[in-house]
Amino acid sequence: MTLRMWPVPGKEKSNLICRAFYAGAPRWAIGCVFFGTEGVMDAFQAAKKSGEPWWYIDNAYFDKHRGIYFRVTKNALQCSGLGESDGERFAALKVEIKPWRDVPEGDILLTPQSDNFMKSTLGRTGDWAAETLSKLHKWGFQQVRVRPWNRDKVKAAIALLDELPKLRLLITYSSASAIAAMLEGVPAISEAGAANLLTGPLTSESVKDPPRSDDRLRFAQVLADNQFTLEEFRSGRAWAWLERRA
Repeated sequence: MTLRMWPVPGKEKSNLICRAFYAGAPRWAIGCVFFGTEGVMDAFQAAKKSGEPWWYIDNAYFDKHRGIYFRVTKNALQCSGLGESDGERFAALKVEIKPWRDVPEGDILLTPQSDNFMKSTLGRTGDWAAETLSKLHKWGFQQVRVRPWNRDKVKAAIALLDELPKLRLLITYSSASAIAAMLEGVPAISEAGAANLLTGPLTSESVKDPPRSDDRLRFAQVLADNQFTLEEFRSGRAWAWLERRA
């Protein structure tokens, strides 16, 4: 058995990142490496069922560091957010955690991910945004907007940062937007993914009284420990960290 890479076909970025991670692998490594699953979903599902290790790589947990850091987890799409950290890596990022805001007259913003990612990688069928919008209206929340998914992640992150101060609450399924919101002091609810650890489930009560966790710093420190530069991939530092945490 060997270590196999499954970059998204035709995506040079996916190929580059998978190769960087592969370069730092120990000689005994086996399993599969993914950055994205478009076009390789059969291989991704087979890897999950095989019992062999698999590594999933994606963009940084913090929007400010997209293209510099890349998150990676073993046998999971994201890290759990659990654990402890010495805080050094997060401190080096110079990301500010702002006080919680209270904008009672602000909008509720829904931030869906791409249909392909929701259905293939996350295995969720249906239209999450439409279903969530209907649910919120049923609960009596009418001041709700849906922010369309944008393939240009950098532009999307900048636009979101401009919108956040005007929001009462951000709701997503599994997205970095919840992390960005919480660090800016805007309450958020993430139905899945690492951020769900702080936000809990989407309910009428959580929308009425949005969660404001006092554990944001420790959570952000743990996330920072689980994202790496390409050079840290190539050097094997990411591998060493993942194996210690396995």
